[in-house]
Amino acid sequence: MKAFDPHPKKHILSHVLGLLWTLGLLTHAQAQQPDHGLKFANGDRILFLGDSITQDGRYVAFIETFLWATYGHLDLTVINMGVSAETVSNTTEPGHGRRPWVHDRVAPALEIARPDWVFICYGMNDGNYYPARDDIQQAYLDNLERLIDLVHATGARIILLTPPPFDPISKPQKNLLPPGQAVYGYGQTYSLYDDTLVALGALAKGRFGHEVAMTVDIHTPLADYIATSRQQDAGYRYGDGVHPPLDGHLAFALAILNGIGESSEKAHQLLTQLTGVDLKTNPGAKDATETQNQLWKSILDRFNPLSRAYRENTFPGLNREPLSLGETFEKAEEQESELRTRIHRQLHP
Repeated sequence: MKAFDPHPKKHILSHVLGLLWTLGLLTHAQAQQPDHGLKFANGDRILFLGDSITQDGRYVAFIETFLWATYGHLDLTVINMGVSAETVSNTTEPGHGRRPWVHDRVAPALEIARPDWVFICYGMNDGNYYPARDDIQQAYLDNLERLIDLVHATGARIILLTPPPFDPISKPQKNLLPPGQAVYGYGQTYSLYDDTLVALGALAKGRFGHEVAMTVDIHTPLADYIATSRQQDAGYRYGDGVHPPLDGHLAFALAILNGIGESSEKAHQLLTQLTGVDLKTNPGAKDATETQNQLWKSILDRFNPLSRAYRENTFPGLNREPLSLGETFEKAEEQESELRTRIHRQLHP
């Protein structure tokens, strides 16, 4: 694939943001960086790689919104390239067609994204919905190491996320199998599959923690969120047990932001103030206003087509013409300028 620069106008936005900063239209709080953790620089490009949770991408959209609102003086580009059903391990459970493999597309993905930072989130599919197995764990580690090496070869820094939790209570009980079965899979998941994911996360952190810029445990805070939500409402469901609902995507984003050095409390307050989306654990949660609903809709109306264009232009064997990345990005640039203005006005009426 030829090299493609989807950001020919980003320098214009950089100048605009700089002018706003000079004129004092961006607050002092927006210029601050966390005392520890990640410190983004102007012009940084931030790539997310992952499976269907990342393809859905609402947690990525929350993070992007937070970055716009908090670091409005910085021109940061968030690039979502999650692919549904994908693995890093190149393993597939019985009864499922071959799962997409990140190594089939990572070269063009890195070529297009040209990232400074790469968030990597795999594991949910890599465990194949089985009890922990040595062969699966080895494939996960070996291919994750290969991915890390490829990203590092570009000069980008890596934030390695643990696999998120699996919630068996939220999955239809007919699709769960107890220990001791010969065959498991997505439609017949090992009932204690969350233990498999915990093991994968521990192995990845142990092996690569010293090689990457940062590892972030998202499993623990998300599992705690599910448990607390269920204590408050016994009927709480975390999506289908694999794919989080909207509040779960907010919790997902907050776990990542907290892991990279941001205050999850402040991020929660800011994102809920902007979008009206709240955690189920917040006793003071209110219904979203029309202004909040419209802003969140506009954020996704920009985010989803752009993510699709990135995905389709790197996905091997696509049997249709991919969405034009150039045209989609040009429209997204215009939408970004408008959204940044709306965010600023909503935070500072």
